[in-house]
Amino acid sequence: MTKSLPYTQASLRRAILAVESAGKFVIGVRPDGTLIVGNEPFDVSSLTPANDNVKSRSKWEDVRG
Repeated sequence: MTKSLPYTQASLRRAILAVESAGKFVIGVRPDGTLIVGNEPFDVSSLTPANDNVKSRSKWEDVRG
C-alpha cells in the first residue's frame, strides 16, 4: 500500500495565491509540498555556472598514441 501525498495541486495553488497576495514570491517547492518564499523574485541568471577560465585536464591528456 502506498502513502498518500500530504498536499494536493489545489492546496499548493491556494498556498501560492496566498503568498502572492501577501506581496511575497514563491522561489520553489520542496518535495514535501513546503513552499520556499522570498522577498524578491528569483533571478534565473544566477544559475549560470561561473566561468573560471580554468581548463580541466584529463588524466589521459599527456598520453600520446
